[in-house]
Amino acid sequence: MHRFLTPFLSLFKESVIVYWGLLKIIVPVMIIVEACIRAGLIEVLSDWTAPFMSLFGLPAEAALLLATDLLVGLYPTAVVLLALTPEVSFTTADMTVIGGMILFAHILPVEQVIVKRAGVSLIFSCATRLIAMVIYGFLAHWIISGLDLFNEPANILIAIEASETDGSWTEWIISSAKSLFYIFWILTALIAMLRLLEFLGITKWILKALSPALRLIGIGPNAAPLTMVGILLGLSFGGGLIIREVDKGVLNPRSVCIAMIFLGFCHSLIEDTLLVIAFGAHWSGVLVGRVLLSILLILPLAFYIKRMPEGHFRLIYSRKTGPANE
Repeated sequence: MHRFLTPFLSLFKESVIVYWGLLKIIVPVMIIVEACIRAGLIEVLSDWTAPFMSLFGLPAEAALLLATDLLVGLYPTAVVLLALTPEVSFTTADMTVIGGMILFAHILPVEQVIVKRAGVSLIFSCATRLIAMVIYGFLAHWIISGLDLFNEPANILIAIEASETDGSWTEWIISSAKSLFYIFWILTALIAMLRLLEFLGITKWILKALSPALRLIGIGPNAAPLTMVGILLGLSFGGGLIIREVDKGVLNPRSVCIAMIFLGFCHSLIEDTLLVIAFGAHWSGVLVGRVLLSILLILPLAFYIKRMPEGHFRLIYSRKTGPANE
């Protein structure tokens, strides 16, 4: 019996550790956002950002989701979404557009430090992700509105059914506690799914199947498997492995540069994508659309990086040179 329970206890322990780290970010964000809502600052922000968000067919309030995601990541963004849903009626189209945008460019202060440690210019890598975010927003809005898709109210799985409240801080604390409870179990389910995919060998199969495609893009054979880890499980995982190999001096610098830029566009396809779908986004946009656009964007970038003069390349990549034939 004890052996049967061990995997579940291990999963629960891992979830608690990860969740505790998230709470340190999420709770302050929750308090700040609620205070801003009660002070009327959200309306002011909406007025300022309405022209920009209208370019993507989004409600002005979506700017708060985008700003939160850029600075502190997806889980705090989920908290902001929960705070906004009583006031804003998001459609599936809205969440598909904003969901893809936040997947292209999120938690930049943390993730781009990893990219910088791998040798890629912070300015260059941030610029590519922000440009990709804007391009996705334009294209997704153009395609979805042109085909008149996803006009139904978003099915926000993390939302709690609204009830009559007195609007007090006490009611808010109770509602927020329920939200945090649901977020914990969503996180646990995502971790369990990642473990199951690894146990069944599906993760390794995907790695082997897609590695040749990465080499076609311009990512060398030594860097391709490491990049695939990042694509599936996150930039921190893949980027960390690449940094370790860069420290050994065994990877071609241009291959590393291409790999890290591509990881910025397309990483954590499992966890992050599922979480954004729980926000109410449609899988076709945030998964298929994101992957296709990432490939379309990296192809010309890889072609240019592979052929740019060494002096120009050193402006965007600073680590020492590895094997030239990698």
